[in-house]
Amino acid sequence: MGRTWLGMLASILWLQTAHAEPVQSSSQAIEPWGDAASGDGLAPRFLHWLAAQSGLQLRQDIRPLPRVVEDLKSGQNALALLTASPERDAFGLELCRPTAIRLSVIYRGTALSRDSLRQRPVGILRGTHTLDRFIASSGAQPVLVGDLHQGLRMLRIGRLDAMMCVRPDCGRTLREISSPGDQWSELPISREPMAVYVSRLSPLARDRAMLDRLRAACASPQGQKKMAELLSAYD
Repeated sequence: MGRTWLGMLASILWLQTAHAEPVQSSSQAIEPWGDAASGDGLAPRFLHWLAAQSGLQLRQDIRPLPRVVEDLKSGQNALALLTASPERDAFGLELCRPTAIRLSVIYRGTALSRDSLRQRPVGILRGTHTLDRFIASSGAQPVLVGDLHQGLRMLRIGRLDAMMCVRPDCGRTLREISSPGDQWSELPISREPMAVYVSRLSPLARDRAMLDRLRAACASPQGQKKMAELLSAYD
């Protein structure tokens, strides 16, 4: 009995001190979710708000997407906002889905369909795999680009036949580069949910009270309002 009580006491003390130091949170260096140059972005802003509502201190940075995922697997990255996928459930505990991204391709001229893109160059954001299934099924030729600005400029001068469009951010980018004579068309593809993940190997995953607070804040009307405010700047 004495050992049982000692074990319970140790667990209580661990939970009280587990998050005395900031918890590592890394966000992907893909705009608008994260910008490595400024260290800012939609994801770190929302995660910072979420942590503040829950009494959790964060140490945040922006890294390439593959590194963010690998660190989530190892437990070095405790908290992240990423595209939801069944594969990530193996190493990430999904807390909530505060928003979704809308995928499409932008093109100019005559109407395009999935079937008409076979062997034609389509711009794809470097580091993302959200269009993999579309590229495979359409037979399009993927051309990796650094960001939406670069891809849409390549589309304007005819180096691409279509360019991946990710909302949020695609609308803002189109407004920035467009001239009055531009006539853009859009082929919708899919809608992909974004999820807040906690690494299953991080101490944070064992703090049920903190996880409950994070979930509640994310799903609250205030959480929905905060995400809507952040998204409004992009589309």
